Amino acid sequence: MDPTFYGAITLTAAMGYFGLAWAHRRSVGAASEPLMSRKIGQAALLLVIALHGLSLMPNWFAKEGLHFGFATSISWTLWLAVLLLWIESWFQRLPPITQGVFLVAAIAAALPLLFPGRALTATLDATFRIHMLLAMLAYSTFTLAAASAVLMLAMEKALHQTRRINIDQTGWWQGLPPLLGLDQMLVHMVFAGFLLITLTLLSGMAVGLELGLGLLRFDHKTVFTIASWTMSLTLLIGHKWWGWRGRVAARWTLAGFAALLMAYVGTRFVLEVLLNRGA
Repeated sequence: MDPTFYGAITLTAAMGYFGLAWAHRRSVGAASEPLMSRKIGQAALLLVIALHGLSLMPNWFAKEGLHFGFATSISWTLWLAVLLLWIESWFQRLPPITQGVFLVAAIAAALPLLFPGRALTATLDATFRIHMLLAMLAYSTFTLAAASAVLMLAMEKALHQTRRINIDQTGWWQGLPPLLGLDQMLVHMVFAGFLLITLTLLSGMAVGLELGLGLLRFDHKTVFTIASWTMSLTLLIGHKWWGWRGRVAARWTLAGFAALLMAYVGTRFVLEVLLNRGA
């Protein structure tokens, strides 16, 4: 792994996000179609996403060991957030607050250069590394879905306020999609999270078989992961067959996120804080 080469890719991705944030802001205020709604903007964003992902790969699959830390986790989370935004740009116009996501992604992309983390071990095989990556991406997806659910609840509460609200005035809701658009975005994120949790469980089974531990170890992490998977499946079925939307969909999403939070962040909190163990 050449740190200079991949460091240059990381900085290029960060500058690309900054450039997209500036271009998106200018295009939203213009009379023409916003940049992210045009093919040239979508192609530019996809290129930056590819560079960002490429900059993360060496640390994850380095032969000298799996490099992991909070900066890597944040970078992967924002990479996935921007990827989901790119997918959404094909279905609906991205709001002005998207530029804020690009700015945060720029900082997140460069963060591993300052905090590279440490090599956990050199003995982890590719299956286990992929399992960890899928688990982290599933958690990241549900973090974004939970944020969308909170946004939906806040907008719905604002609509039911007794005082008169002028939707044309400047506010945090300016340029956001309607509630139906946010609902569609939420379902897309929950579906992506459901697929990632499914792959996480399957890869975990493969790791267990390789280590001779059986298909599943029913510890608290596995139980909470299965609970989150079940809630996601229930929400998707309810949305499809019974038209669950709005508050119902948001609350199921937050419940699934809470279960996944207990599975992964809860585990790290117990190990690193309560038990004072870093491994």
